Amino acid sequence: MNRRKKEDKISILLVDDEETFLEMMQDTLRPRGCQVSTALNAEQAEKKLKSRYFDVVVLDVRMPGMDGVSFLSKLADERPTQQVIMLTGHATVSMAVQAMKLGAFDFLMKPVEVDELLRTIKQASEQGRLKRRNIALEKELKRTRGSGRIIGESEQIKRIHEFIETAVASDLPVLITGETGTGKELVAQAIHANSLRSDFPIVVVDGSVLREELLASELFGHEKGAFTGAVSKKVGLFEVADRGTLFLDEIGEISFQNQSSLLRVIEHGVFRPVGGVKEVKTNVRILAATNKNIDKAVTAGEFRSDLFYRLKGLTVNVPPLRERKSDIPLLAEHFLTNRNTATGQNIKISEEAMTKLSEYDWPGNVRELKYVIELAELLARKTEEIQAKHLPDEIRGHRDYAASEKGGIISPILRCIEEKPSMTKFSDCCERYYISRLLEDFDGNKSKVARALKISSSTLYTKLHRLGLD
Repeated sequence: MNRRKKEDKISILLVDDEETFLEMMQDTLRPRGCQVSTALNAEQAEKKLKSRYFDVVVLDVRMPGMDGVSFLSKLADERPTQQVIMLTGHATVSMAVQAMKLGAFDFLMKPVEVDELLRTIKQASEQGRLKRRNIALEKELKRTRGSGRIIGESEQIKRIHEFIETAVASDLPVLITGETGTGKELVAQAIHANSLRSDFPIVVVDGSVLREELLASELFGHEKGAFTGAVSKKVGLFEVADRGTLFLDEIGEISFQNQSSLLRVIEHGVFRPVGGVKEVKTNVRILAATNKNIDKAVTAGEFRSDLFYRLKGLTVNVPPLRERKSDIPLLAEHFLTNRNTATGQNIKISEEAMTKLSEYDWPGNVRELKYVIELAELLARKTEEIQAKHLPDEIRGHRDYAASEKGGIISPILRCIEEKPSMTKFSDCCERYYISRLLEDFDGNKSKVARALKISSSTLYTKLHRLGLD
């Protein structure tokens, strides 16, 4: 059966003074995966909103008592993450503009097509989820004072903290450089969390994972019909991040055309949605990161020099982990503490294992260390201590960074993650690694492995065959 689970349904509050319209929309939306409640006026709606949470409020403009626009204004003040779609049969341009300024997700005309309304509801629900996620992240960042999440006592990390203190006192763009996995995003999050923009969202965009035309749509939004598949208007992330911060990860992967649009936003605070003719104003601070040598990219004609000069005013390089090995024990203990808290375990790290961790050159940097600790914690639950045998082969048999292929042999799990696999492939990768290590721990005794995994021997043999371990 493909029916969605009840907890996955979008919860909607329909507010309209026409009972016939409410009944019709209930009958239409409920079979399409929505939980629908109704209210005849703003007062009823307010009571329902106090008693439970709704993903989306669909609100009529003209109602007795408090009208829809006034209620929207009240919601914007009291519930800033609440997604609201306005409906009316008597729209004016000024009314629509006012509603959008007050934070309405969209403004639709009656009679509304059901498919259009449903698409808009789904888009609004997703945007609300992203806003709540950003707010939760910001609260966590503030709780840890932002830069407190950047672990280490080395001179390099002290300089990073000093840079963050300088950066938060300005509103200039920031360029964060460093190898993959060094923690560039943490630096960006810390700058935002300690800045005057911290009450507004920080939105993260990875420039390496989207094609040119899709990245433009994500950043600047698009108009309905702007390209094939653009069945409705989309708000871009520059609008979502208004008054907050936009973090552009891997800016070196962004095309020349999108670089030009980005430069215009930095210089003039305006952009044009894909397929649009009107410019949209935005007030966003831009933080950018790259693992490329941008100087060389400019010389090679791969990156706009004028954009580079605008970004490089405030620049910081996050050092690779091999250049601050004194921080490895602190980081390892930090990641293990997080795992112990999450799992209720009390696993330690042996001195031998810590020595191996400290000797390794970590081509995948802090990200690789985190993955290794999480895997080792899983393997060490029987002994309650991470020992050298629980570490990947390349760490136990340490090889010099400079001599190793592509800067070191990364663990199978890290290599799998870097390939951005499907969930099935990633699960197989984790299972293969875990079961192979258990086979080693139990000297190939499959019965003991099955008992450790709490599965039957027949299930284990099926897994061994599927994973190529038989």
